[in-house]
Amino acid sequence: MLPVELYLLLFALLLDLIFAEPPKTFHPVVWFGKLISFFERFFVKIEKLGPFVQFLYGSAAAMAVIFFALALAFAPIPEPLNYFWHAYLLFSSFSIKSMILHATECLKSDMSPEVVQRIVSRDTKKLNKHQLRSAVIESTSENFVDGVMAPLFYFSIFGIAGAVVYRAINTLDSMVGYRGKYEFFGKLSARLDDIANYIPARLSLVFFEFIKRGSFSHGLKNRVKLNGTTIAAMSYVLGVKLEKPGFYSLPGRLAEDEDVKKAIRIFKILSTMAAVYTIFFLLLRLLLMEKVYISL
Repeated sequence: MLPVELYLLLFALLLDLIFAEPPKTFHPVVWFGKLISFFERFFVKIEKLGPFVQFLYGSAAAMAVIFFALALAFAPIPEPLNYFWHAYLLFSSFSIKSMILHATECLKSDMSPEVVQRIVSRDTKKLNKHQLRSAVIESTSENFVDGVMAPLFYFSIFGIAGAVVYRAINTLDSMVGYRGKYEFFGKLSARLDDIANYIPARLSLVFFEFIKRGSFSHGLKNRVKLNGTTIAAMSYVLGVKLEKPGFYSLPGRLAEDEDVKKAIRIFKILSTMAAVYTIFFLLLRLLLMEKVYISL
C-alpha cells in the first residue's frame, strides 16, 4: 500500500499546476504574515527597552508563529476532509507555477522595475536592464531552495507539519530577519531560517550537477551568502554575471532576456527533479518501515 503522503504530494502538485497559489484570503502564508504584523505593532514600545528585550520579544513572536503553523498541521479535522486539508497546506507551502508566472511576467513587461520589484527586495528603480535580469534570475534560483526544495525536503521527513513549519520560518525571516531596525527582534527568525535552509540549499546543488557538471563545487565555493549556493550555481550554468549591487557580484557575461528564459526552464527541470526525489524518498521510507516491521 502506497503512503498517504504520496497521494497528498501528487494532489498538491496538481493544485499548483492548476491554480499556481491559493487566494490571498485563504493563504496560510498570508495568515503567518498577519500574525507577524500583529507582533510588529508593539515593537515601537519594545524597541526602547534594549536589545535583550527585543530578542526575547522577537523569539516569543517567532515561536507563536511556529506553534500556529503546527496547529494548522495538526488541526482535528475528521477523515476524509483532513486529507484535503493536508493537501491544501502542502500546496500552499511550495511555489512552482507561481514563480514561473512571476518570472515570465517580468520578461513580458520588458523588465519593468515595478514588475521585477514584486519578486525581489532590492530597490529596482536604481537598476539597469542587465541588473534587472540578474535580479530575476537570482530570485528564480533562490526560490528553488525556499519555494520548492526545502518545503518538499521537510515534508518527505516530517510530513505536512515539516512543510508548514518551514514555510512559517521562511515567512518570519522574510519579514523581520534582517539587520537594522529588527537586528535583535528578528535574530531568532533569521538563524532558524539559516538552519532550515542549510541542507536543502546544498542538496539543491546535486540537482544542478545533473544540468552541468561542476555546479556542486562551484555553488559551494562561490555562494553569495550562507545558503546562497543556487545563485552561484545558476551563474555557473548560464555563464552570466549575477550581482546585487553593494553586496556581491559573480563573474560572467551580462545577462540577456534569453538567459532569463533559460533560468525559467532550468527552474522547471529542477522542480521536477525535486518532486521525483520526494516521491522516491517517500517510497524508500515506506520500504524501510516495512522491513523494520517484519524484523520485529
